[in-house]
Amino acid sequence: MGYGGYVMVAAMAAIAFAGCAEKRWTKPGATVEDFNRDSHACGQEAQRGVFVGAPVNTRVYRSCMFARGYRRVEGGQWLGLRD
Repeated sequence: MGYGGYVMVAAMAAIAFAGCAEKRWTKPGATVEDFNRDSHACGQEAQRGVFVGAPVNTRVYRSCMFARGYRRVEGGQWLGLRD
């Protein structure tokens, strides 16, 4: 592959990644304080019954956040716990 081929591959990869926005949490009317409080509470709930050093149960965290009215969308406002 010549230099032009590498440039084309790099350009296509950049376009592909640009279209893959990270999903973040959002909730209409919520403030950053609301999110921090709710995210912390859901994180605590997701750690219950998990032994020390184990990862947080992300399914429990997400269910808790959804129950509190948050949604995960591309271009959302806040990052929560990582998968």
